[in-house]
Amino acid sequence: MSVQDSGIYAKLSETIKGRSGAPTDVPVDPVTKQFTPGFVERSMGPSVRETPTHVYNDRVNGRALLLTNPFKESPSDKGRVGDAKLKRRANRKTITAKEKRALRIYDIPEAARKYELFLPLHEMWNQYMSGLLGNAQGKPATMLNKIVKADMHGAEMTVVKARCPNFVGVSGIVAQETKNTFKFITKSDRQAVVPKAHCVFMLKLPTGQTCKLFGDQFVFRASERATRKFKPKPSVDL
Repeated sequence: MSVQDSGIYAKLSETIKGRSGAPTDVPVDPVTKQFTPGFVERSMGPSVRETPTHVYNDRVNGRALLLTNPFKESPSDKGRVGDAKLKRRANRKTITAKEKRALRIYDIPEAARKYELFLPLHEMWNQYMSGLLGNAQGKPATMLNKIVKADMHGAEMTVVKARCPNFVGVSGIVAQETKNTFKFITKSDRQAVVPKAHCVFMLKLPTGQTCKLFGDQFVFRASERATRKFKPKPSVDL
């Protein structure tokens, strides 16, 4: 009985040989060529019916062993690709916060500080809040949870209490919101920058209701408030 008939070994088909991409003309080192037959003979046990020479000639002699997958990217190649991406990212020129302030790209021009120009923004905010509150009408806890996460650009606010008395009574449409301030456009067509800290704001809702906002608990960016989980905290009187 031959080795192929015993089921121990079967020759590869021509299709698999061509798919593997293994070279067939790899030169064999003379030392390896002498070592391999001896290793096979020493490894063969007495229970094997085939002779070591026959097994060697049938299984080893003239065959190439593929040690790596030629179709798989090596870790070194991945490292080089990652280094190239990091290098491109490092060479990318971005404008810094200091340069933005120097260029004054967030400043509202004097000609645009008109209350009438921001009335359409206020109408859009009313529609936005009406849809946001939805079925929460009449449920104060649910309403407050939605209001503290809402975008305030376009809201109408009034400062009702402040540590600095000059801010009390300032009212207008919120044109910009930063982490620490609200920028109002007042009915007198001027811009008023009011700090959030140490101030209490009265927010007018589309339903005609009003809501107090304590600025000390509102010192977050608009994007941060949208994802933040707020917990009830006691408010200290100014």
